[in-house]
Amino acid sequence: MAVQNVADASSIRTSGLCARDAGTAATAPGFRHFLGTPAPSQRFRAFGIDPLSSPSHHAKLRGLMHRLSRRMDAAIKWPPHQGRSAEHWENPFIPSGYTYLLQFIAHDLVHSAIPLSVAGGLGRGTTNARHTPLRLETLYGSGPVGSPHIYALDAPNDDRRTKLRLGRMRWKENEPATGCPFRDIARTRAENVTGIDRSIAGVRVALTEPLVADPRNDDHAVMSQLTALFALLHNGLVDIIRRQEDNTRPNGRFGAAYKRFLCARGALTAIYHNILRKDLMRRVIHPAIYQAYCSPNPSFIDCPDPAEGCAIGGWEIPFEFSHGAFRFGHAMVRHEYRINDLSLHDLNNTLEKSSANDPVNMPLDETWMVQWSRFFEINGSRPNLSRRIGPYLSDGLGNDQIFPAFDETERVGLLYRDLLGAGLAGMWSVDALIAEIGQRRPHFVAMSRLLADRAYRVSQLREWLAAAPAYGALSAADIETLSNDPPLPFFILFEAMQQPHAEGLHLGPLGSIIISEVIFGALASDPRLADGSSLSERMAGISREFYPANLLQEIPDISSMAQLVELTSEIAELQHAVPAFL
Repeated sequence: MAVQNVADASSIRTSGLCARDAGTAATAPGFRHFLGTPAPSQRFRAFGIDPLSSPSHHAKLRGLMHRLSRRMDAAIKWPPHQGRSAEHWENPFIPSGYTYLLQFIAHDLVHSAIPLSVAGGLGRGTTNARHTPLRLETLYGSGPVGSPHIYALDAPNDDRRTKLRLGRMRWKENEPATGCPFRDIARTRAENVTGIDRSIAGVRVALTEPLVADPRNDDHAVMSQLTALFALLHNGLVDIIRRQEDNTRPNGRFGAAYKRFLCARGALTAIYHNILRKDLMRRVIHPAIYQAYCSPNPSFIDCPDPAEGCAIGGWEIPFEFSHGAFRFGHAMVRHEYRINDLSLHDLNNTLEKSSANDPVNMPLDETWMVQWSRFFEINGSRPNLSRRIGPYLSDGLGNDQIFPAFDETERVGLLYRDLLGAGLAGMWSVDALIAEIGQRRPHFVAMSRLLADRAYRVSQLREWLAAAPAYGALSAADIETLSNDPPLPFFILFEAMQQPHAEGLHLGPLGSIIISEVIFGALASDPRLADGSSLSERMAGISREFYPANLLQEIPDISSMAQLVELTSEIAELQHAVPAFL
């Protein structure tokens, strides 16, 4: 019901249309277009036809995206690394934990009831219910009052809630004498009016319901473990604040709970933002673009234009980010993961480990407790590395149980969904987008021959599309339309693969610009970041919003995921946890 209310509010704000292209450029509430709504001549086309204005053309679009997705099944022959001990397809600069941090961020920016690819067109089911960007709504929901099921009671005789709920992990074998069992997200069973019970009678109860703010945070084992990591840190921050509170005043206990929660949430959000700015973005985007955007007050080119008649004041996310550039994280997913000292799991097994898919084996057992030095570089550890970024996805993302077919192509997998969703969104064509950016920031386009020289861009795309005829069986007409008008998520991966001397190690300029505008733009909307203050200064300011003194002064300057894990290990007393946390 809350999501529906947000959808209704967004619908009132935007009326589903921007005035610049009324009647032909419909958008879903909560979304907009990057750099303004493209004119009909500026939108992506397949075989010369705009899918947004020609629903009768959708069958041909589906066929084309099906064949392109098949072409992208061909493994990429990456060049060897210079002086780095990694497989050719691995990225030694991006440990695989960042793959799932990107997924967590995607959940924090976009929450729609139905994927656009499955919905088949823009409509109410594709509304984006996120109304504030990067404020950890995906973790906190609507807070202890609005989402009480994800919060733990403070004490047996106290109905206030300030900590995020966690669940006990399960032991396959006998539980050891030591160790902390609260390492999974909380899960429970539920009555089912249909009479379906997935439990194993007399053996194990099916825990079908993850008690999290965003059910997508239980999409698979690594995602639920990352969510538990953030919950553990929040709960540790609550403990730090609680130890220093003065609750001797009348009604002190009542007011303290709300202040404590808001202070801890503010602190974790500030840490999260610092990591996005100084760690994640530095790794995934083009170095020159990063330098242009990493300052506290960068110059943005994607500013909503009141002359368009679109809503201002209500945050909306560009399709070119959500259904285009930010899909690059799917290419970083490995085919298998060393989860901890006990277990190596392939991607299919990892994707199937959730309350939705495997409820009788929930909670997660010790073989699924993530040892974070396997996912981030901590004290010289050798973590799982992400895949290099290019137009290829690991086979597990074609899992027909997780990503089944939904249309007449019978194509399974995530890749087809990404490509089709982009084709249906009425997005800018790659050519028009490059031209528009070139008008506003010509030096950004000039740094890349692939962007600056259209003839070269078309020839490179044509050559790659024709290079593996056994995959996809692309026709000459397919190759011609795709090389002249590639779907945006495909081009972002292609551009990353084509980076001179850094093939697939980070995004190219176009992908980096779109992602920087949205991520750094969302960070700049936080008033605490506007003055460029340090994390310690922001922590002091957050604490003083609620308390006379700085109760967060013992929090160090956390600027990387490795440091976040180490801090969590310390304040949650998990340094010697069994199974290992670090």
